[in-house]
Amino acid sequence: MRASRSTSLIEVRHLEKRYGGGGGVRDVSMRVARGSVTGLIGVNGAGKSTTLRTIMGLSQPTGGEVLLFGEPTTSAARARVGFLPEERGLAPRDRARNVIAFHGRMKGLSRQDAFRAADSLLERVGLAARGRSRIESLSKGNAQRIQILCTQVNRPDLLILDEPLSGLDPVAQSEILALFAEFRARGGSILLSTHSMSAVETLCDHVVMLSDGATVFEGDLSAAAEQAPHGAIVVTSDADALARVAARLGGTTSPISTSLGDATRWRILVPVTVPHPALLRALSEEAVPVMAFEPIQRNLEGAFWTLARPQHQIRAA
Repeated sequence: MRASRSTSLIEVRHLEKRYGGGGGVRDVSMRVARGSVTGLIGVNGAGKSTTLRTIMGLSQPTGGEVLLFGEPTTSAARARVGFLPEERGLAPRDRARNVIAFHGRMKGLSRQDAFRAADSLLERVGLAARGRSRIESLSKGNAQRIQILCTQVNRPDLLILDEPLSGLDPVAQSEILALFAEFRARGGSILLSTHSMSAVETLCDHVVMLSDGATVFEGDLSAAAEQAPHGAIVVTSDADALARVAARLGGTTSPISTSLGDATRWRILVPVTVPHPALLRALSEEAVPVMAFEPIQRNLEGAFWTLARPQHQIRAA
């Protein structure tokens, strides 16, 4: 691993990136420590892809500072990164082995070394026999694995991955997560943007949450879980009765989805002194029609739906 003047591979300080048509980010701060796997999470439009593109120098910030390996992003720094962007795809007629080798050549490997690395990577994931197969003949999971291998062909120090698990079934997701775990075991670091809470809990030791283009949480997984509120998700057609129960118990309610017929999905938050059975009993006493009741867990997902919810939804609630 090459030396860096910084203990952090990535440092983002009060990043702003505004687009003419709106959107972008307004205040993102985060860091990726050497040897860590950092999960970047947020709802669609929170600013995850914009942040990753700015880190890679593909988009210039409107304000703030971005450091990659301790310095403003340069082509030399990018050469040390395996990047999987949001906009991606493989030419369907290209062969898997050639695609990986091509990415190696772009990162400075000789032709011989690029094909040697491609063969080694294919062997490691059990796809050696498919090296000469055209991309169009591969399953979606295997095609995604080829794209992940492209990010690792030059043995980078850091992977920056934008939704690498998107559209994959659980088996394919598990295989790709195993690839990331192996990369980390060799001393690599990862910044991973994903909607999969389970993937973050399985692989990551650090998490950054974005909402409305700003960082709303950064810390380890246990600290994130502590941010989860106490209460439940309730589907009911009687919002007034639900609100009366919440008020009686010293809590609040807020809608978290559009109506499903006559029913709406609600979040009811109550003091920690009110256990879930007592909440259910209070709902029954008030004759609240409950179609579903799901306790909010003190885990990453429970924290996510509180911290990363867009501010306009919070204000509306």
